[in-house]
Amino acid sequence: MAAGDVRLFDRALDRFGAVSGGGRAFLGSPSALAFVAAERDEVLGWCWGYHLIRPDNASMLYLHRLEVAQEHRRRGIGGALLRAFMSAGAQAGASRMFLTTGEANGPARALYESLGGGLAAQGPTVSYWFPLEPAAAASAGPVPGAGAVQRSECRALLLTGDAGVGKSTVADAAGQVLTAAGHVTAVVDTDLLAQFGPPPFPGPAGRRGYDDLKCANLASVWANFKAAGARFVVVAAAIDSMAQRQRYAESLAGCDLSVVRLIADVDTVRARLCRRDTGPKLDRHLRALARSRSAPREDAVADFTITNDRTPAEIAADVLARSGWVDLPSGT
Repeated sequence: MAAGDVRLFDRALDRFGAVSGGGRAFLGSPSALAFVAAERDEVLGWCWGYHLIRPDNASMLYLHRLEVAQEHRRRGIGGALLRAFMSAGAQAGASRMFLTTGEANGPARALYESLGGGLAAQGPTVSYWFPLEPAAAASAGPVPGAGAVQRSECRALLLTGDAGVGKSTVADAAGQVLTAAGHVTAVVDTDLLAQFGPPPFPGPAGRRGYDDLKCANLASVWANFKAAGARFVVVAAAIDSMAQRQRYAESLAGCDLSVVRLIADVDTVRARLCRRDTGPKLDRHLRALARSRSAPREDAVADFTITNDRTPAEIAADVLARSGWVDLPSGT
């Protein structure tokens, strides 16, 4: 147990209101697991729990606490902490993980369900069970009992929103900002990955087919970009569910993913569509715009939302800053 890990965990204890100075005793327990997310000298979040051995010699993982500082939420930190915790438990031999949370804690429940949690019991508190994948965890290398959650080798920024909101334009602008700073960056408009038709199936099945095609092609395109040296990728894609977000995350293998929803007032979006599209395509987009304004939206899909009401360069700079990419060093 490194002294630096103890100090980091003690700082998390202070940040989130636990008893100060208890880090060494907790981390000295052979069953304890903990992770702290930190940026420079600031603690952003933490999680901790236990690897439990049952009388039948099976083992499971228990997550007792997961917290992210209010001002750093919607950046994917909670998901990164939870994935690190699950990976460590799987490496320790646990085949399942469980946790409880409040029934009304919608953001936490959305996170747990997006990462495969199955609802086991419901009431004032709810319980979730997660299957753990030993093979995937073993390939990740050793994970210490406590430490900062490190970023992946690559970073992906996915811009989502209604057709006509400016996803592709802002993605191009973000790519230009990163490229000008010397970062090897790929920009992908997923609509261009599914120029294919007529759809093999009509209606919703056809749309799902296009979504699947975009994800499959994105996985291949990103693999090629990465092999050529890209470490950053900016993607324009319309997603409206946690399942879709997860598919895109899988396509962007090896990336820390941030998802940002762009919005604009309906008159602006309609005007953009009318300048850009014609005929049946315009009619389809206008109908989708009307539906999106009246239908409930799964807010947990995006880490945060930005109104596209300035120049593309200004919006791109805002997106990169709020996604936590302001710490990028100059050059590759």
